[in-house]
Amino acid sequence: MKMRRFLGAICAIICVMSVSGQVVREGEMAMVYYMPQTQLVIDIEYESVILHRGIYADYAKQYLGTTQVINDDAISYAITDIKPSVKTVADYSRMHKVTNAPLLSLTTMGTLYGYGIQNDTPTVPNGLKPVANAPIENQQINVLPLFEEHIVGKSLAQQAQGAAKLIYRIRENRLYLIGGEMDKTPADGAAMQLALNKMDQLERQLVELFVGRIETTKHHKTIVYTPVKSEETELAYFSEETGFTTAGNGNPITLHITARRQTKGYANSDNKKGPVPSQIYYNLPGSAVYTIKYQGDTQAEGDIQVAQFGVSVPLAQDLIDGKQPHSIRFNTETGNILVVEK
Repeated sequence: MKMRRFLGAICAIICVMSVSGQVVREGEMAMVYYMPQTQLVIDIEYESVILHRGIYADYAKQYLGTTQVINDDAISYAITDIKPSVKTVADYSRMHKVTNAPLLSLTTMGTLYGYGIQNDTPTVPNGLKPVANAPIENQQINVLPLFEEHIVGKSLAQQAQGAAKLIYRIRENRLYLIGGEMDKTPADGAAMQLALNKMDQLERQLVELFVGRIETTKHHKTIVYTPVKSEETELAYFSEETGFTTAGNGNPITLHITARRQTKGYANSDNKKGPVPSQIYYNLPGSAVYTIKYQGDTQAEGDIQVAQFGVSVPLAQDLIDGKQPHSIRFNTETGNILVVEK
């Protein structure tokens, strides 16, 4: 039994150290690098809409002459935008090593950068950058200028009547100010506008005590998906009552991704041996088309290059042999060759 456990541990270590048919041995002089991996980053913008019932809603028609009021507190959610982008990470399942390549340079995440070219800049993922979750700003509480006679020892109906009187007084003062009928008027146009804005703000806050208030907040949720094959997958579930939720409690946000057909390469050719340690391998990427749907409607679609849908192929030896080898620049997002210069 102990011997079986020991052999199992040895096999596990070998599996961890062996990737893409290559083994890294302790103390071995070799440069290890990885093929890039493409991830799809989906930024989902949604909003919450909170309805606040006014404390004087029952008196809106009596004192303000309107029935357009919010009768109950409520909250709802809605998706407003879906923006996909791509980013690149190292694919640790596709490792290569080379025992003699002093001119080979890598990115900060260990993927190919160039041959005969130094990497002076960090790798920047291509595509749109995902938007971080937007913080909800604290709502400022404005104390309304209600006087003691409006609220102390008064019934709710009497308080509503006092608030309504203030609304009508603000409207009258606004007309007097605009018509120049007040004893003291603002010194200039800027001061006049400031005074009018303050009156508008105060009136709106008082009216909200009757008709209610709507509070809308933007949110962001970021989902990172790594394509591995052509498939349809449900990224998340969304409900208009609760926002993001679990399966069975909302509508799915679905990703359809289809890999394009790839030419057979070195890595999957039947008449070739495994990777050679002295050889430099680069990536021939694949591509895919994707569609993101919600409630049957297409929210986003596009065509992207996908590094892991491709194959590893050996770099032509005559490009790096000789007294004056070529300078080679690799695409850090997909792993293919960008530029070859003598």
